Amino acid sequence: TWRKQAAAQDAENTYYWRMSPRRMDAESFRDSLLQLSGQLDARMGGPSVKQFLMEPGIHVTPIVDYKGFDPTHAAMHRRSIYRFLFRTLPDPFMKALDCPDASTWHPERNRSVGSLQALAMLHDPWVIAQSQAMADQLQKVSKHLERQIELLYESSLCRMPNPTEKRLMIEYADRHGLANATRYLWNSNAFVFMP
Repeated sequence: TWRKQAAAQDAENTYYWRMSPRRMDAESFRDSLLQLSGQLDARMGGPSVKQFLMEPGIHVTPIVDYKGFDPTHAAMHRRSIYRFLFRTLPDPFMKALDCPDASTWHPERNRSVGSLQALAMLHDPWVIAQSQAMADQLQKVSKHLERQIELLYESSLCRMPNPTEKRLMIEYADRHGLANATRYLWNSNAFVFMP
């Protein structure tokens, strides 16, 4: 903090003079991607959905395959609160995002930052499917890459890109595709951290 005197007056960060950035928790991040990609199934209530393949195990615990489950399956579009959870077999993607262990009670979600989170947010098949769905949406709205980038920023960050951001993102999307540019933006501090 550059003003030590002010920090001493507000050590708990309760006033608006500064902000401690807060990372989105795993469930909020997942649901945000569903909302942005237009894939969110917003139905309220109903049974939990299994977002994995399951086979009988040797004893009581079954064999659960999260990677083999189709990331575009309709069950993957339900909000995180409706995910069927095994207490002993967590979803690797959600675990990488520091989703709480289902075997214990957590009144507050973890807000951590780690390299595995960034890698999961760039390479997980489910995130790739959501970024492709978002890119498809943007391409339906406009045929011009510049406008697609503006819409991506506006929907994801609630603001327009500044000229430098726009130029760099257009170059990136032109070279690597709009879906990759979408994942790139979703992995940025501006998206992952809330004010």
